[in-house]
Amino acid sequence: MNESEIIERAEALPDRFADRLPAQTLDSLRLMEAGGEYGELAIELAASLAARSVPVTPAERDELAALLAAMGMPADPIAQLNVQS
Repeated sequence: MNESEIIERAEALPDRFADRLPAQTLDSLRLMEAGGEYGELAIELAASLAARSVPVTPAERDELAALLAAMGMPADPIAQLNVQS
């Protein structure tokens, strides 16, 4: 995954999960996006989803894991996600 792909995928995350997260969390994620803080955005999103036990698909989990790995970010929250088939 190159830098352009990372940016494109990370920028899509807030909208993808908008219906599953509180407005305050979305606002924070969008601020991170606007500031180019894509690694922080991905890890904060994963941590927020895990903390709230928000259902995610296996594909969404894999996408978050791949983004975190591509950016060299810790993937600890991935194991705590509520993955639903």
